[in-house]
Amino acid sequence: MADELLFESKNYYYLGNYQSAINEIHKKSKAINDKGGKQDADYYLYKSYISQGKYDLVQVEIKSDSTPTLQGLKLYASYLQSPQSNKDITLVTIKEWIKDGIVQNNYHLQVILASIYIHEQDYEEALKIIHQADFIEGLALLIQIYLKIDRLDLAEKAYNVMKGIDIDATPSLLSNAWIMIAQGDDKIKSALMTLEELSEKYGGSPLLLNGQAVCCILLKRFEKAETLLLESIEKNPNDFETISNLVNCYINMKKPSEVVNVYLQQLKSSPQALKSVWLQSVSLAEDNFERSKSKYAASSV
Repeated sequence: MADELLFESKNYYYLGNYQSAINEIHKKSKAINDKGGKQDADYYLYKSYISQGKYDLVQVEIKSDSTPTLQGLKLYASYLQSPQSNKDITLVTIKEWIKDGIVQNNYHLQVILASIYIHEQDYEEALKIIHQADFIEGLALLIQIYLKIDRLDLAEKAYNVMKGIDIDATPSLLSNAWIMIAQGDDKIKSALMTLEELSEKYGGSPLLLNGQAVCCILLKRFEKAETLLLESIEKNPNDFETISNLVNCYINMKKPSEVVNVYLQQLKSSPQALKSVWLQSVSLAEDNFERSKSKYAASSV
């Protein structure tokens, strides 16, 4: 019963429509009577708040005597609020929980803690937590990790397990789209179709709009990509992925440097900038260019 009541809420969450997920959970909360259903509702509610950047709200509302899963979400919110200053205590806490056996058999907590390691770009530790996942959300996260470390073969293997559980589940459809993008060539068109169908059915979210835009950039459909990304920015003006993809799109479109630089500066001021490999490479290229320009100017004197 709870699974049916939470179906729409979970779907909204998976697709990145976080406010819709929150609204749906509040709407259905009184009808959820069993303990497990209430815990699931709280999990997706607070994860949605975290995805919106409402870290203070999560930390205030989750009490010290809450379930391990909610404590994990509180830890996640604290970490994301200030990754540099809260990193050490967060990682120590995770190690303690693993040692105490709190994480074992707690699927939601496994996803939360593995997500923290992904933010740290410590994929080895993330895999230690999630590599034996046999549930949809865990497999979706596992596929993300494999794609980040360029192990398409392992991502495909994990997707085969996912198909056996529920091929039509939204995380399965999304995971297949990300895999097809990584496979390249004609598969990119298939990925684009999947993401377009999800957008038509559930509405465009920054997640879906970015996915479509990436496909369009790879297919050299830059004007279409720009339209999708500007729509995404209207929904979330500070979304790091959207702005990164828009910069990439504008570079390919050969837009004036002053247009590109506006978005590039916005990226550099984001808390996510320190963890962005792509932005680091852009900054390195800029530094090298400036050094070369200085040397040329000096030699011309």
